[in-house]
Amino acid sequence: GTSTAMAALELTNRMVQTIQAAAETAYDMVSPGPNGLDSKQVKRYSLNRLAHQPVDLREGVAKAYIVVKEGITDTAQTIYETAAREHEHRGMTGAVGGVLRQIPPAVVKPLIVATEATSNVLGGMRNQIRPDVRQEESQKWRVGDE
Repeated sequence: GTSTAMAALELTNRMVQTIQAAAETAYDMVSPGPNGLDSKQVKRYSLNRLAHQPVDLREGVAKAYIVVKEGITDTAQTIYETAAREHEHRGMTGAVGGVLRQIPPAVVKPLIVATEATSNVLGGMRNQIRPDVRQEESQKWRVGDE
């Protein structure tokens, strides 16, 4: 019953987190260089979110929505800022080139966002089924921060 559901959620969540780690690595590889948010900040941000798991499914869905919204906004802002910066330095050709250089990371970023959103929903489901697991993990992360 509950233990089977918990095992399935844990396994699925681990697979999703593995895919997210692979997507973050791919993002690092295809990113053209320094931009507003470097990969260490992205990973630290992800780890911070792992430390604050949703309490239940409702909160998991709400956090997933926020992750998707922020991901879309960040991607659009990065493309816009790159185009504006390159246009200022090199004209229209620079703007087009800057946008083209942002396409590979812009293709990978939704995978990172989707896996993080999925992880929030799965974590919310798990924590709704077994709230004691969330308490244990919360304590574990708190001890690691000190």
